[in-house]
Amino acid sequence: MANFDFSKETGDERLLLIAFNNQQPMSAAQLATVLRALDSDYKSMTGRNLVLGHMEVGSVWIWLMDAAVYGGGAIIGTAAVAKAVEELATFAKKLKEDFEKKKLPDENLLLSAPMVDRSVAAIAKVAVDTNGTFRMKHTRETNAAKDTIEIEITPAEAAEAHKRVKSRPKRGVAYESIPRLIAKPEEIKQIAHTMRELPPVTSDVEAVIRALVQAHMMLGSTYALEHVATTLEFEGRSDIAVIIRQMTGKGGTLVNVEV
Repeated sequence: MANFDFSKETGDERLLLIAFNNQQPMSAAQLATVLRALDSDYKSMTGRNLVLGHMEVGSVWIWLMDAAVYGGGAIIGTAAVAKAVEELATFAKKLKEDFEKKKLPDENLLLSAPMVDRSVAAIAKVAVDTNGTFRMKHTRETNAAKDTIEIEITPAEAAEAHKRVKSRPKRGVAYESIPRLIAKPEEIKQIAHTMRELPPVTSDVEAVIRALVQAHMMLGSTYALEHVATTLEFEGRSDIAVIIRQMTGKGGTLVNVEV
């Protein structure tokens, strides 16, 4: 991950930056809800998952990337990354449009338009509940120019967006997270990589781990998390493995947390 620009003013086109400058504490459950919604909407649009590249807490800063970038196509200029960057930009543009629009679109357009309602509703609710300003940024480089999609949404604007999205007519197919009993190797690899990149467990890091585990459990990845815990334990990261097992109901001993 060393070649990614995980700065708060990043212009790395492979990354989608989202942030909450929250006045009230954000719980792990609230963060998990946002991550789950973003991943669900992105997968609906592209067929691929969003992957957590980096995260900082206090105010919450999250750098997300397309799974195609995470899974080995990290070199700028490759076909997989070009496609991922284009679709990440489309996703960011759609989020920006849905937050900034002041009325619902024509009902006839709903069936064909890409939908990010889950993301807008989840982000808006957390922004309101934590009295936090939401920020998003994605920069795309082309031969002609650098195109930056960026928004900053106040709690009052978030409340309006939440009300607007919730009043939108529902489409026929609802999303449900169905627990799976088979863990895909690439899924285990992705989750384990994200976890092992974290520093030794402190109170802040434990909050991040719990948010990640809860997000994956809500997406039906409990079985994969069991494999991840075993993998990390063999690699000497029992500090993380214990937390995973505690949350998935597989036991474990208490973790000594540095504060």
